[in-house]
Amino acid sequence: MRVLIVEDDLEIQQLVSYFFNKEGYEVETASDGLEGLRLLKKSKHGLVVLDLMLPSLDGKNFTKIVRELPEEYGNPGIIMLTAKTEIEDVLDGLEIGANDYMKKPFDPRELILRAKKFLDTGTKVSKKYVFKNVVVDDDRHLVTENGEEIELSKKEYDLLHLLIRNKNLVLSREKILDKVWNTNYYTGDRSVDIYISKLRDKIVSISKNIKTVKGVGYKLEEKK
Repeated sequence: MRVLIVEDDLEIQQLVSYFFNKEGYEVETASDGLEGLRLLKKSKHGLVVLDLMLPSLDGKNFTKIVRELPEEYGNPGIIMLTAKTEIEDVLDGLEIGANDYMKKPFDPRELILRAKKFLDTGTKVSKKYVFKNVVVDDDRHLVTENGEEIELSKKEYDLLHLLIRNKNLVLSREKILDKVWNTNYYTGDRSVDIYISKLRDKIVSISKNIKTVKGVGYKLEEKK
């Protein structure tokens, strides 16, 4: 099983690597957030040990990107490493999708024990995507709004899933058809428009967030 350690303090990075190697895990390391993302995208590690304060991309934003794009980065367990003064940021990280955290200084043996629940037991990290009061639960293939289940067809579910995973990004009709219908777009095809309309009708609380980008496609927009 592969472990990715993203830590800019070389002494801590080497110490943690030593203990994971000693336990027989395959370890890769990165000293900044962007390099960590590149390695994770390439190798799909089972666990990321992630420093909160990193050059180029901090731990919170690293976690947010990974959780929003599981098709690119997989679905690893994430354990954050943090100084005592950063606890509020850690809580934010846990809300975004980190699974655990440890305060520095820490005993590497405790870190290994916490990591094993992701690496040895095959624990599946829950895959949920949240937008406002709408939750898409991949594990149960379920969508809820204010805690109430919304009945969607498979295509409606897949379309919502795509929009939430790519929130604030413009998705062309061509891309939506490719990802949801697995087919190519041709002039006059109204499938995407029809299903967007269905989503707006069924999930009223985010209907105004589903924006039409004239001549291009759609995006799910977070209003400031």
